[in-house]
Amino acid sequence: MKKILLNCVALTVMLFAGGVSAAQAQNIAKKVRKAKAIEVTYQSSYKGNVSPAKTLMTVSGNEVVVESARAAEALASGEPLKHPVTKTFINYADQKEYRWAMLPDGKTIYAENPFTFGKNMTEVKKDKYLGLECTVMRTSINSNTIEIWFTTAIPFRGTPQPGVGVPDGLVLRVVRNGDQVQEATEITPLKETKNVFPSTLGEKMDAAHYQYTINQSGVITIPVFDQARINFDGAKIPESLVGGEIYNVGGGTIILKKVKLPEKVSDRQVFVEVVQYSDGDAYDRTGSIFMIPTDKKQSFIDAIRDLKSVPAFHSGDTDYHGLVSTPEYDVPLELMRFFTGFGVRAYNKNVVPGQEWVDSVLYKTEVTNIADRLVNEAWIGAYIGNWDSKGHRLSLKLKYYPDGERQTYRTMPLFNTVNYLEQAGQPYPIFMLNDSLKVKFTLKEPVKNAILYYTTTGHGGWGNGDEFNQKPNTIYLDGKKIITFVPWRDDCGTYRNWNPCSGNFSNGLSSSDLSRSNWCPATVTNPEYIYLGDLAAGEHTMEVKIPQGAPEGGSNSYWCISGTLLY
Repeated sequence: MKKILLNCVALTVMLFAGGVSAAQAQNIAKKVRKAKAIEVTYQSSYKGNVSPAKTLMTVSGNEVVVESARAAEALASGEPLKHPVTKTFINYADQKEYRWAMLPDGKTIYAENPFTFGKNMTEVKKDKYLGLECTVMRTSINSNTIEIWFTTAIPFRGTPQPGVGVPDGLVLRVVRNGDQVQEATEITPLKETKNVFPSTLGEKMDAAHYQYTINQSGVITIPVFDQARINFDGAKIPESLVGGEIYNVGGGTIILKKVKLPEKVSDRQVFVEVVQYSDGDAYDRTGSIFMIPTDKKQSFIDAIRDLKSVPAFHSGDTDYHGLVSTPEYDVPLELMRFFTGFGVRAYNKNVVPGQEWVDSVLYKTEVTNIADRLVNEAWIGAYIGNWDSKGHRLSLKLKYYPDGERQTYRTMPLFNTVNYLEQAGQPYPIFMLNDSLKVKFTLKEPVKNAILYYTTTGHGGWGNGDEFNQKPNTIYLDGKKIITFVPWRDDCGTYRNWNPCSGNFSNGLSSSDLSRSNWCPATVTNPEYIYLGDLAAGEHTMEVKIPQGAPEGGSNSYWCISGTLLY
């Protein structure tokens, strides 16, 4: 087998030092013409930057296979696949393209697509590439202008990108938007024909399901809850807990489950995905997804059993148990703060002209930066504060998407004032009225570029309550102010269709339209990433101050805040 090296100058990317003479081009054509089959190597580049990855195309008669060099190596190695391996097969006799994939579990799938030579392509010029006469065709796909260079000087047909169009010849070059180039750099003549197609292609799918199956094949999905009820029924935690079982605790408004998780997250992007609907409760409620750290003497599970058994801080006349971490106790690590819509599904019978209610609310948020504890095994909890006997239904999945290897943050949960145990007697976190939240933490070694992962929402559902009034949040570290900002949402009206039981006012607004202190009904509240800088080893103190509003009658304003140190 003799390789023909194609020393050429590309129009947008200089790949090699010289050009191709007419004699050399004739020699290339002559040697390739005698071959029974050919292998073509393609190099890609973007704005002059050449990619190390290469694409290989084998042409034998009317059959073609296109694959990446890495994919070929992965299949040849015989090792278990970590990612899907894809190939494209082309049958010029039948004028069909077959997109094929082998999944990490060994399953093979494919999608079939017929093609017509030159469909939606317009000839724009004649030119030479590799010294060979080429026809340059142009097409447009999804606002991308694509030029396809092909030659008939060689008696073989093939293209590395059949999806952009298939000319009746051998494609040597594809240029997208003038700066993204894939071009042939090497042709190897073969003395014998090759069996290009496999004996079986596997399971046939339409194009959409094929691509979806590939995209999802590397995703690790951990189902935690499936339409589990969260309602007020006085439920208490049992004496013994078993992994894999779902427990309703804290008066029924918390569900818990110990789940098995992947062993590694440094090569994954991690997301929390929640689906929620009302099973009878009409109101917008605070929701939270959390993980329970259990590597200290006490955990939130102890707080569920007996709130007064875990550490507390004293403010005014009240002891607030379980809201700050200590050397002996860790607060729950909050993964997602969300808010239910007003009665979605249960009250979709309510008719409001111009509104079409959704059947449920999907909340999805990335937690990659706090995922260092979402490995091996963990207690996962979901909370929706409500006093309704029917309450809500909630489904929860943790999804681990493939990603490149990277450095991960370590997490240290510092505080969490979400009143998870309100329905089990926990007092509202109203201490900000005349006090602040303080927490001490210790670093065993100095850290660089520390970050506070901070979630905050204000509550007090009347005109002067903190739900509807802008209040600055100020954070101090070791007595020095780090930041003051006002958490606020002006976009609540966007989510009207998620709130069928929202009240409608005489001025034309709905309750769900109103702006709020960093939350909207039927949405996720995003965390703030607050830069702390380099921190020395030893003990530190963090303080949060918020000018909480005064009570009115029997109602109080309060703030649900959670903070985790990332380092």
